[in-house]
Amino acid sequence: MTKIQEFLAALPEDKKTLFVPVFGNVDKFYTVVYLVTRNEHVTDQEKPERYEDRLLVIRQVKSKLEALVSSYGLEGKEIVADIASDYFEDYVNYKEPEFDITNEEFIGIIQKL
Repeated sequence: MTKIQEFLAALPEDKKTLFVPVFGNVDKFYTVVYLVTRNEHVTDQEKPERYEDRLLVIRQVKSKLEALVSSYGLEGKEIVADIASDYFEDYVNYKEPEFDITNEEFIGIIQKL
């Protein structure tokens, strides 16, 4: 477990329940932020067709994640940045963690934002 995962796991129950309506739980929140970060990085690296538009949308989603977590009384920017740091740590170490989330779940959560 990384430091941010430990931090999220140690949140008081009243804070954890705030994540339930959109994410289901804090673990899914972590997964969503991680995958959004990965999508941003891959899009920026590979520069697919209309990548500027894609990056704009991805960054808007990231801002919404930060704002939502901040509305829970937590440091949204810091938490999202810490999860992004986990992604880049994995990236430089050629790690690809497996997540328990389907594409449909991921898209559904993004649409709730």
